[in-house]
Amino acid sequence: MPQKYYAMDMPFYSSLGVYPFEERCEIVKEVGFDAMHLSVWDGRNWASTAPLAHVGERYGLEVAGVYVVLDLTLGERDPRNSGILTMIETMPEGSTIELAIRSAGPQLTRSDPAGDAPVCAWLRQALAIAQARGSRILLYTHIGFWLDKHDDALRLCEQMAHPNLGMLFTSGNWYMGGGDQLAALLRRALPYIRQVNLAGARRSPLGFMGIATIEPLDVGELDNFAVVALLKRLGYEGYIGYTGWEEGGDAYHKLERSLRMLRDIERRVARHPHWGSHLG
Repeated sequence: MPQKYYAMDMPFYSSLGVYPFEERCEIVKEVGFDAMHLSVWDGRNWASTAPLAHVGERYGLEVAGVYVVLDLTLGERDPRNSGILTMIETMPEGSTIELAIRSAGPQLTRSDPAGDAPVCAWLRQALAIAQARGSRILLYTHIGFWLDKHDDALRLCEQMAHPNLGMLFTSGNWYMGGGDQLAALLRRALPYIRQVNLAGARRSPLGFMGIATIEPLDVGELDNFAVVALLKRLGYEGYIGYTGWEEGGDAYHKLERSLRMLRDIERRVARHPHWGSHLG
């Protein structure tokens, strides 16, 4: 099966504003990606998912997922959280919800397992809706959030053991979180990894959160070829996406460069599957 690629919509954000939804879809399609993506940020924006129902017929694109952030310090009834449940219920059946978790409750620090109980309680509500809709919730690791590391997402997936719950692997967040023991992580997490997104990155105090840059895939110190080669050796076959957060500039050009790099990585992995074997 040919590899499918998606573009997160984050490259469309810059200091000049955000491209309209229709233009984002048109650009992603013209550049050549297979699927688009939508960030709604929090539950107050749940209604902004309505146009997703027509993306296929209007633009010839699949919808890879919708990114949203849960913040339990605000309380479950806060519309930023309660609106996420409404969003899951009203999105097209079979949708993918990418869930980042900013906090699990007051005074709980990053990765604190004490947050597992309230997060799992909220997830049970969300997963009941997702299961009825044939949708899935994928835990999105985000540096600096309570769900800070891929190990945190894996721990929740193992505890919940729910068929509609999975996780993403995000190379940029893995790199910012230390960037070590990738093979061991992916071997343990692969049963739950449903999507992957990649970022070019280099460690820099001028980067995201003063840790690392987020760049197009043809630049940076992070070797995404070796990451993809390892994923393929382990048997991963799902979407691969491009992140693009905080890059700014000409979105079309950066999307084009990154898709060209993704296709070149695919070509090299197919021809030389043993390359990158130093990762495991």
